[in-house]
Amino acid sequence: MRARDLERIRDTLHAERDRVQRIIARHAKAIQHADDLSGDGSGKAHSNHMADQGSDEIQYETMIHLAGAETDYLFDIEEALAKVENGAYGRCEAGDHPIAVERLLAVPTARLCIACQEKREKLSA
Repeated sequence: MRARDLERIRDTLHAERDRVQRIIARHAKAIQHADDLSGDGSGKAHSNHMADQGSDEIQYETMIHLAGAETDYLFDIEEALAKVENGAYGRCEAGDHPIAVERLLAVPTARLCIACQEKREKLSA
């Protein structure tokens, strides 16, 4: 991989990490706010209407799910950045061969080449 491509990917990963960290912070703040409204730490705001209470609960659970998904993605970004630093970036984890630069530019956190990713998806379908 050319140094220019690697630098571009590194910059993309840093920008994406910053963006995801801001999103996680917003989710954490919203979850904390919901916990504060409940008064008992359950995250369930006490609405005056049962339908509102159900909607509040779904919204709370959705926030927790989204925060978890963003945290998983942040982990992938951090792993990719570590691989950039230690020289292991851009190698397929399944076959230890290079991942196409075009794939890495499109999906900087890719761990598998296209062929290995397709094979994995077929096996899990």
